[in-house]
Amino acid sequence: MNTETIISSIVNLPDNFYKIENVSIYLLLKETGYFEKYNEVNEANILKYLVSHTECVNQWLCWSEDKRSSSGWYFKEIAVGKYIVGYYPTKEHFKQVEFSDIIEACTAFIKREIEDIRKS
Repeated sequence: MNTETIISSIVNLPDNFYKIENVSIYLLLKETGYFEKYNEVNEANILKYLVSHTECVNQWLCWSEDKRSSSGWYFKEIAVGKYIVGYYPTKEHFKQVEFSDIIEACTAFIKREIEDIRKS
């Protein structure tokens, strides 16, 4: 599977998760091919894809809001045109990062989220 196909599948993970019943996000991510090529998927190529598929950004905002866990990455709007990506509970080596561009914030969230999933 090529990197573009993997990124397309990754960016659509929240939509697929809600459409397919009884499947874990871990398994869905594994099926994208990301586990084999995680080092080829970076924020730059995720951003490139998201710029052309901005409809996916809201899916990731909803994904972040709907998460029910004791720890993990989050992505949220804190004011009009201001977004943050952070980790709960706070990690010492990672502070919240504020963005004025929703696509850049989403990109940062996606890469961190999928890495957490891959490593779990």
